[in-house]
Amino acid sequence: MFYQLIVRLHKYSLGRNNYNDSIHWQRGLMLDNDYNGRALLEHIGNDVKITVRAAYPERFLSYLTEEVKWLVESFWEGLNCNIMVPCIAPCGMEAPGHGLFEVQKLIESKKKNRPEFPCTVSGCDEWQNIDQLLNNAVTTPAPSQDLGLEQFRTVVKDELKVIRRDLVTLDHRAQQRHQALSKDQQAIMSQIDQQFAYLMQMLTDEAKDGPRLFSFKPVDPGFFDRPKWISEKFQLTLWCEHSRKPLPVLNGGSQQGVYELELNREWFTKAVPYFKLVTGTLSLVLPVAASTTQFMLDDATYKGIQEELDLGQKSLEFGIKSSNMAIDWQTKRDGAEFEQGEAIRAQGAMLRELHTLLQDKDPGFGGLVRVQNKRREFLWVHADFVGEY
Repeated sequence: MFYQLIVRLHKYSLGRNNYNDSIHWQRGLMLDNDYNGRALLEHIGNDVKITVRAAYPERFLSYLTEEVKWLVESFWEGLNCNIMVPCIAPCGMEAPGHGLFEVQKLIESKKKNRPEFPCTVSGCDEWQNIDQLLNNAVTTPAPSQDLGLEQFRTVVKDELKVIRRDLVTLDHRAQQRHQALSKDQQAIMSQIDQQFAYLMQMLTDEAKDGPRLFSFKPVDPGFFDRPKWISEKFQLTLWCEHSRKPLPVLNGGSQQGVYELELNREWFTKAVPYFKLVTGTLSLVLPVAASTTQFMLDDATYKGIQEELDLGQKSLEFGIKSSNMAIDWQTKRDGAEFEQGEAIRAQGAMLRELHTLLQDKDPGFGGLVRVQNKRREFLWVHADFVGEY
C-alpha cells in the first residue's frame, strides 16, 4: 500500500522538485504541504499512523486520512478502514499514545452526552475525556459549519490583506516563502483550504454535469435602486477549480466563460444560500490563490475580481430585501446551522438548474475540461492544468 501512497502523494513529497530530497521507505514516508504543515506516515503492524505538525494540522490530517481510507476501501474490497486516535495523559499505564480509540464510537458517545470513554487496553482503568481525544481526530468542522461563513470572513478580513501583501513581497522565495509567515497566518490559510474543500466535497455529485465555482454581479448598476425588481440580468463568470481563479484571468482577458443570465426574483431568492456559500468561500480563497508564485495577479486585476465578489455579496443582501424570505432569512443568516443546513439541502437542485441555464448559452462551459482526481472525483479545470490529473 505504501508504494501506492508514495505515487499518489508525490505532489507533497519533499523531493517533488529534487528527488534526492525525498524521504520514503518501504513502510513510511515524509510529506510537506507548505503552510498546511509536514506529515509522517508509518505502517505499523496492521495500522497506518499519520502524524502532522502544523499551525493548523487539522486540514492536512483530514486530507491524508481521507486518502488512506479511500485507498484501503477501494482497492481491498470488504476491508474496512477505521479511524483511530491515540490516548492522552493521564494514562493508567503511564504510556500516553499506547491505547487507541475508534473515532466513530467517540462521536456516538458524545451525542449521548457521555463526556468520557473507557480505555480498552487491558490493565488500564482510565476514562479519557472525549473532547480532548477528538482534538487529535479529523472531526474539526469547516469555518462555515463552526462560526458561520460571514463571521469567519469578518474575523480574518484584515489578516488576509496582510497575508496577500506578505506573499507578494516574499514571491522570490518560491516554495520557502510560506515558512516566513507567522503561525497565525499559516493557520488562517489552512482553515480557508478546509472551507474550500468542504464546499467542493458538498457538491461532488453535481460536478459530474458541470462546474461548481463562479462569481457574479448585476449587469445594470441601477439594480440597487429597484427594491421591487422582478427579473434582472446578471453577469456570471466561471472559475477554474484547480487554480481557483476566474477564466478571464487565465485566458488573457478573453470573455470566454463569462455569460449574461436573466434571473427572476423567485429563483434568485431560492438560490441565495448556495450563491452565498460559493461567493463567500471564493472571497476567502482569492487573496491566497491570487498570490501563488506560479500565477501572481497584479493589484489591478486582483482588485477587479475582489470588487466583483463584493458586488455579488451585495446583490445577495439586496435581492432578498422585501421578499417573503426576508424575516426568516434575517433570523438565520449568521448561524452556522444555516450554512450547513438549508444551504446543503438547496445547493444540489440550484446548481443543476444553473448548469441547464449555462448549457443553453455554452455547452462547453467556457473551455473548462472535466477531469478526475485520484479519488475519481470530478473537477472542472482550465486546459492548462489538465496535465495535473
